[in-house]
This record gives sequence, C-alpha cells and structure tokens, in this order.
Amino acid sequence: MEKFIERATNYHLRDGLLSLYETNCPCEDVQFFFEDHIMTVMISGHKTVISDNLKLEFVPGTFFIPERNCINTVSIPNASLYNPTRCLTLELNPSFIQSVYEEIFHSEEDQNILLKMGKATGFSYFCSNDELLLNAFTKLYNLQLNDSSKAKPLIERLLLKEILYRVFSTDGLELLKLSFANSIPDDSIRKTISHIKSNIEKKISVPTLANIAGLGQTTFYKSFKKATGHTPTDYVLHERIRQAKVLVSKDNFSLQQIAFKCGFNSYEYFCSSFKKIENVKPSEYKKMIA
Repeated sequence: MEKFIERATNYHLRDGLLSLYETNCPCEDVQFFFEDHIMTVMISGHKTVISDNLKLEFVPGTFFIPERNCINTVSIPNASLYNPTRCLTLELNPSFIQSVYEEIFHSEEDQNILLKMGKATGFSYFCSNDELLLNAFTKLYNLQLNDSSKAKPLIERLLLKEILYRVFSTDGLELLKLSFANSIPDDSIRKTISHIKSNIEKKISVPTLANIAGLGQTTFYKSFKKATGHTPTDYVLHERIRQAKVLVSKDNFSLQQIAFKCGFNSYEYFCSSFKKIENVKPSEYKKMIA
C-alpha cells in the first residue's frame, strides 16, 4: 500500500460536493485555504488544526466549520498504513444554503429556529458535538456508498436540509449565512442587495438603492450590473419572483397574498412577470411542486 497525505474521494451532489479525505502517514504543517465556509466531520483518527484564532484537536465526534480566508495548518501525528485518518468535508452551493435559509425565514411558524439571526457571534469558526448533527452527516456519506436507487437525489436533499436545519439552530448559522451574503465582493452593492431582500414587499426605487450604496445613480447602475449581471430594476423583479417561489412552496398563502407580500402592486402584473421569468403561470408552478 502506498503512502499518501490527504487522498480525496469525491462524491458529487446536486447541491455541492461531499469528500472523504484519508491520510495513512504522519505529517506536520500541511496548509489549507478555504474561500468559503465548509463543514467537516472527523470519522477516524486525530488532527491538530491551527489557524489565526484557533487551535483545535479534531477527533471523532466533532463537527467543525474552519476559518475561511486564512491559512489553516494541519498536523496529523498518528496516521499509519493500517490506521488511516479519515475526515468528511461538505461544500454546499451558496444558492442552496440561501434557499434553505429563506424557506425558514418566510415561515412564521419556523422562524424561531433561527436563534442567532442577525446577531454577530464574534467567532470565525464553529465546533459542535451534537450527536444528531453528526448522525445526519454519517447518513449522507452512507447514502453515497450504498444507494443507487432513483430516489437517492431526493433523500440526499432531505439529508442536506437536515444538516443545515441543525446548524441553523446554532451559532454556526452566522458563518453559513456569509456563504451567500458575501457572494458579491462590492460592499456597497451588497448593502443594496440586503435592502432588496429585506424589503421585498415594499416599493424599491433606483434612487433609494443608489443612496444606500452611497453612489450617484449612473455609477450605481453600472456597478450593480457589473456585480450581479442584472440592472437594479431587473434584479428586484427576479428577487420578487424568487421569494414568491419560496412562499408558493410553503403553501401557507394564496397566490394573491403572495403577490402582494412580494411587492407586486397587482395580481395581474405578478402573473405576467412570473410567466415571463419562469415560463409557467404561478398556478401551474404551484401544481408542479405540489
């Protein structure tokens, strides 16, 4: 058997990537850099992880979100050919994390699980020993090994949601929110996008958005389109439709109520806009996902 450090076996998911990293020889000061927050679980063995604000003895029974945008130095003192260190990592698409978050955010019944919503924790990493969270992670891995049925993608998505639900009810929520909140590098544009998402039921004008960004309207228009690929008006419309789809999937409101909750001044305009963007009427979309 050959010696190797951090050999990866990748399992491509619809909404991200699950990887098993194995090490069968001791090593010191191996460096890693993560642009986004990833989720990890130690299966067997022991790693020492050191970064700017942390020194962690990473052992089985630990769920860990490492620091991002800094060097993480890893040492593995005890790995061997017959006793390899095994670690799972999960990278999820920011858009998927955002969609799951907003499903909860738009449900009056479920909002209370977002315990830390809008509150900075001050931590740049997160650790947990929650057994149910670890079990969900293990089930996701076992699914890749043992299930080849047509239902696998559906079960996979349920397990990913379970993992996110459990992290969302902890301080780890704020770190995962950064995965989609910081997907736009321009801070002034991020501020306007945050305003759009939080005030979608209200009238949103380009002059108001430019003022929030602290830019002249012409400069704001060009900067916004460069950052998002959409004009401000087009982005607002797409965001209204996106949030409407979330509300339709929750089935808590009528289509007319959803139209006004998402800022449309008439049900007719909502229906025509929905069909223009999604190629189906809202009523047809509701039947499709029922």
